[in-house]
Formats: sequence, structure tokens, C-alpha cells
Amino acid sequence: MVRRTLALLVVASLAAGCRTSPTVVGATPAPADRRPAPAIAMPPPAGAQSPSAAIAPTAPQPHEQETAQIRQRHLARLEARFTAPAGELARTCRYESDIATRPPVRRVALSFDDGPEPGQTEAVLDLLDKYDIPAVFFMIGEKVRRHPELAARVRASRHGIIGNHSWDHPNFHDISAAQQADEVLRDDALIFAAADAGPRLFRYPFGNASCETNALLRARGYRIVGWHVDSCDWAFEKTGAVDLQEALSCGVAPRNRDNYVGHVVAALQARNGGIVLMHEIHPRTIARLEQIIVELRAAGFVFAAPTDAAFEDSLR
Repeated sequence: MVRRTLALLVVASLAAGCRTSPTVVGATPAPADRRPAPAIAMPPPAGAQSPSAAIAPTAPQPHEQETAQIRQRHLARLEARFTAPAGELARTCRYESDIATRPPVRRVALSFDDGPEPGQTEAVLDLLDKYDIPAVFFMIGEKVRRHPELAARVRASRHGIIGNHSWDHPNFHDISAAQQADEVLRDDALIFAAADAGPRLFRYPFGNASCETNALLRARGYRIVGWHVDSCDWAFEKTGAVDLQEALSCGVAPRNRDNYVGHVVAALQARNGGIVLMHEIHPRTIARLEQIIVELRAAGFVFAAPTDAAFEDSLR
């Protein structure tokens, strides 16, 4: 009942915000008997192109579509937490990627999803080398097939670990258990073909898990990696700020709703460490990564890989 009431309050507050008319600070309303004169539409000069014709609609870029999908799944998870019957989420293993156990004290593990991404993956590796920091790259098999040189560079680096992030990043809640298995095994066959491919790590697309795939992964020797802190980079990416729903989904404090770096650092301070979810497809993530590293080190945090023994209790 408390969760449903909270959900109704959140929805009501959002709805109220949508109904509020915009106000221009300092504007003086026109008297009732002196309404502004209607604007007169002037025809364009002969041969000129109308503004509406000059600005042709453009299709969303691939990463805009990916970001929209991430947002949709995150907000669906938020709604489910408020409205699902007690015990239902645990019984179905649906949302286990948010790690509930405490992280090792003052330890931070960086993780990057949805690559490899030309230009971005290399930039992350350069920063990892510069600061001698490990990280996991959860790669999509279809992208590895297109950019094998990037996967090879991560594997050859001193600081990069490759993890399985499915073949083409579907929502596992929308496909059958057999299709989920195919997603896992196709990516497995590609990225772990080499004998020295490293530890088998898996992260669910959108963090959406299932009991059937959990069992498959464990039978094949995988560890499932979630996150303690969602950087919310998918929401900050477009404008540098997040809305109320996005903030609730990622745990962004009100003071940091327009401060990506501030959110990541504050969230790790609040948890006293943890595994951080980021996406290497977002330019803002890469542009602010060095600042995040510097601020966390100044605050006394130590960077480690999720495979470090200290994170054992955080993996499944």
C-alpha cells in the first residue's frame, strides 16, 4: 500500500508539473481591454524557401534510439518497484542488477556497457592506462563482429576486461528463454573463443534478468555483474540534466540533477564504494571520465576490477 501511494504521489506531481503554465519572469500581463494585436504573417520573398520547408525532419541517430530504449526500460523498472505485488520481482528474478549487498569499503569498479564504440573505446583505454585503473567492457556481440580490432585492443591492454552483454542487446523480458540463451551463447562463442579470454562475466541488457538465464549462466561458469551506482549517463547525455523520473530511477540527489560528475561522486560517497554502470557510447561519459577519476582518488577511493576478491559478495 505504501509503494502504491508513493507511486500515485510521484505520478500526481509529474502530472501537476505538466499542467502548470509557463511564466515569464518580469512580464506584465496585458489589460483585458487591450489584447495584443494579432501577428501578421508576411509572405516570403519570391523564390525564398519557407522556414518549415528549410528545416527538414531528421531521423534519430542510432545512439539516440539506444538511449531512448535505455530510458524506457529504466522507467519501467521504477514503475514495477512501486506497483508489483510483494515478492513477485524476487520470485521471477526480473530486476536483480541493482546490487543490494554492501560494496567493499572505498573500492570502486568501473564498467562500460554497449561497446565496442570507435573513438570512445580507445579514449577509455587511454585513461585507464594513464591512471593505472582496471575496468570491464560489457560488449555486444554484433558490435564486436563489426569492430574486432577494438575488442582485440581491450583484450591486449593491461587494464581492460571483456564481458558478455548479449548478441544484439534485446530486452530479455520481451523474448523467450530459448532466445535469451541464444543471445548469451552467440556472444560467448565470439568473445570467449580464445583460450586466454579471461573470466566469464555477464551483464543483462537494461539490467533485465530472468531465472532461466541465471541458471544457464551459472552452469557455464559465468559471474553475473550488476551495479551499486547507476551513473545515469544515458539521461545526462542529451542536455546535461535529468528530469524527476530519471532522477528517481538512478538515485540522483536533487542538488545533482544538472551535475553528472557530482552525481557519480556523491552516489559512491553515499555507498562508500561500489560497481559503477556507465556506457561508452555516450560522449559526455568519456568527456567527464577523467574528472570523475581524479575526484574519486582525491576522496580516498581505490579502483579495482569487479573480479577483485573484495567484490566477491557483489557478484552472483
